[in-house]
Amino acid sequence: MTFVLVSGGMINLTAERMSYVTVKDTLQTVSSVNSRPKIYIKDKSQYDQKFIDGLADYYESIRLENNYIITSDTTYFPAEPALDSATTFSGMKDGRKYVLTVTRTNLTNLYYIFQIIDNDNMTFVNKSGVAILGSLFFLASEIDTDDQTGISYGCSEYWDTTNSCFFAIRIGENDNNGKLRAALTYGCEEMGKLDLDLDDCPTLRTD
Repeated sequence: MTFVLVSGGMINLTAERMSYVTVKDTLQTVSSVNSRPKIYIKDKSQYDQKFIDGLADYYESIRLENNYIITSDTTYFPAEPALDSATTFSGMKDGRKYVLTVTRTNLTNLYYIFQIIDNDNMTFVNKSGVAILGSLFFLASEIDTDDQTGISYGCSEYWDTTNSCFFAIRIGENDNNGKLRAALTYGCEEMGKLDLDLDDCPTLRTD
């Protein structure tokens, strides 16, 4: 027989009752841990599976409909670059021309071609792939600084992660001349794999 102190006195529990209480508490804990918010997707073709997988641990239920995502708020997916058309950004620094062309194939994916061209018009960097919008983009915009004006602006970040390396494309607000901007970063978990140095890459703009 086991005695349990409660408000106003003491009650006794048999071994069987104690076992029931313990099991019940365990079931409640497991249920709480294993429960996941629901993700409703109207058209999966509009979103990369990696983007969807990245939503799994978000604490609220999510609805993906048309060109927006609904949690406790409604957030629209980036409107630019435009879907199904190529957009080219470029910039010059220290005699090198940096050229980025992206084609947005759905709401989350950018197919990109990135080149660095020297003074002799020789292409010595030529990289391509698919970059995917960060799953939690709706929480806050990324921030970059325009290297010409020194003024910060909001942007959306797309990632290509392959072979323990990442190529990040940040596409942001138009400048005062109506030109869309892009910033690029690159890195690897192992420094020996680093074959692309973008420390000197300027802010790129649409032509």
